[in-house]
Amino acid sequence: MKGMKIGVDFGSYSLRMCTESNQNAVDEMSAAAFSSDSGEPIVYGRRADVLDGRTDTDISVTKMIKNGVISDFTYAEKILTAYFSRVCGARIYKPNVLITLPFDVTNIEKKIFLDAVTRAGAGRACLVEGILASALGVGISQEKVGGRMIIDLGHQTTEIGIVSMGTVAAGATVRHGSFDIDSAIIRHLKKDRDIIIGIHTAKLIKHKIASAVKRECETSIMTSGKSGIDDMPISFEVTSTEIFPFVDEQISSLISEIHSHLQNISPELLSDAADHGITLCGGGALLFDIAERFEKELDIRCSVAENPEKARISGIYQIMKNREILENNGYQFIFKDNIRDRLKKYDKI
Repeated sequence: MKGMKIGVDFGSYSLRMCTESNQNAVDEMSAAAFSSDSGEPIVYGRRADVLDGRTDTDISVTKMIKNGVISDFTYAEKILTAYFSRVCGARIYKPNVLITLPFDVTNIEKKIFLDAVTRAGAGRACLVEGILASALGVGISQEKVGGRMIIDLGHQTTEIGIVSMGTVAAGATVRHGSFDIDSAIIRHLKKDRDIIIGIHTAKLIKHKIASAVKRECETSIMTSGKSGIDDMPISFEVTSTEIFPFVDEQISSLISEIHSHLQNISPELLSDAADHGITLCGGGALLFDIAERFEKELDIRCSVAENPEKARISGIYQIMKNREILENNGYQFIFKDNIRDRLKKYDKI
């Protein structure tokens, strides 16, 4: 197959790419800053994310993925074009791009993903369920008989999957993620303490003191925001005990939805999952004591994968290096010239 292979994990929070020779070819944020006047992009990735909430009205920051799917096609295409160019350099042949997507996306959403990567410069494209890549990334072998359950705790969505023999035997996507915790912290401080903070400060609070189970020893953090009374800068202290009820509410809501999806899984697969336990991955799995909380609520042994936030790109990297994983499970790279036919097919569904 002519042209280099590029694997893409395009999430609502981060954008990661790998090649057959480099697992960490791109590790950026899914953000673009653009001029409100011209509509043209100024910077991408972390440099754009830093500008969020820190610029005047002449510069806007947008996130291109919402709930696991492309919400801003124009800038998704632009950011993919920029990073494909960075990875490929001056190569003659167009790249072969493997991109992950949620398990239960619609055909229209598949069409949008295919259209975005081909317009960005891909010569061929292949769509693979992200939960399968995550499973491979946490060490679930494609040869294993019997179901292994994985829960990928993302920024805006959580994906549940049971993988058996290298295929997703059952799966679902829940529209809850770690972003809901950030938002709950922001709402609490504004409503109960008249303190206004941005998303970056909320994430800092979450990472430093939030927990899925109430901490036995209270911890705190000093940070800054804006007074809701006089709009002046303010430094304040927030404790783990103070924010726990709001974190707890979001975790409870997420687990409740997960539990409802588990009820639709066959007894045999669920029994396999109970025997082998659940592996948690994704950035949300970094929340303190998250495995303990899931284990208690679901009554199934749970563990957090090593480097959980990198599980998906690690799995994509394995797929890139082992083409048999694609061939054995019916995945294929589609020529750019044939993608138009595939897009027309999706239009009719």
